[in-house]
Amino acid sequence: MIYLFLIFFILAAGYFALHHRGIQYALKEADLQLLEIKKDLSQNQILHMALPDKDLEHLMHSFNELLEDMQRERQNYEKRERAFQRQIEDISHDLRTPLTVILGYLKFIRKSDYMTQMPKELKEDLKIIERKARSMETLVTEFYDFSQLISREYKFILQQTDLCRILREALLDNYQILEQSHLSITSTLPNHPVMVLGDCRGLERIFSNLFQNTGRYANSFLHIQLEEYREKSRVTVTFTNDTKKPLPQDISHLFERFYMQESVRNQESTGLGLTIAKSLAEAMQGTLIAEARSSTILRLILTLPAFPAEMPQ
Repeated sequence: MIYLFLIFFILAAGYFALHHRGIQYALKEADLQLLEIKKDLSQNQILHMALPDKDLEHLMHSFNELLEDMQRERQNYEKRERAFQRQIEDISHDLRTPLTVILGYLKFIRKSDYMTQMPKELKEDLKIIERKARSMETLVTEFYDFSQLISREYKFILQQTDLCRILREALLDNYQILEQSHLSITSTLPNHPVMVLGDCRGLERIFSNLFQNTGRYANSFLHIQLEEYREKSRVTVTFTNDTKKPLPQDISHLFERFYMQESVRNQESTGLGLTIAKSLAEAMQGTLIAEARSSTILRLILTLPAFPAEMPQ
């Protein structure tokens, strides 16, 4: 009788040990499957049982229901984003056509004999209309570029580009905006070309957006610095300025689309400038980040890959 009990005990212990090992194996396999699914949720994968077990099957079923809900929500989100992108692109296109016509008429009037016969007040009104139309054109272009970027239709030509030259030209082009903001502007730029792997048009747009952002938000100064890190194959451009409002409440939102500080909501801005600049930088394998040096000192740091020395020049 004792022997039978021992045999039964040994068999039961062996069964439970094997069952425990089986559950451990199944859970480990499920964990590996989850890691693979997490890498790419767009594949719409589900968990599969490594071993048959009623309780584990119930758990797997619950996990799969949760995964299906997440995948459904992701698909709905992507659908809404695509619709949003199309709306932005359509609105931008619809606005660009009449704006082009308006600006064409204004240009024609300025060059015609009508200008010499116009009263001074009417001439001033025309200048205001043209300035507003140009501002509207800039805003519409931002919307259009944003729609192109998020739909990945923005065309890039990555090639050897002199970043220092583009930065100097952008500073000159935007100097009037900065001057109107009464900023003290200083720079630390090398006298020699600084080559990066980038898209010329994209870099011009990044700097234009950074200067416009500084013109709106800076309080009294702007310092621009370009540094080369050849050992790390990268180049950084840093925009440092003080701000009109304390930073902590704003810095985490700077790159969010349509985000604007309350102090500039009445100005001509879409809130897309930094969003577009960051997207352009990332499309060129670079980064654009914001740092608070103090409660009122902001640094925007653009990092781009240096032009590889081993590439043919």
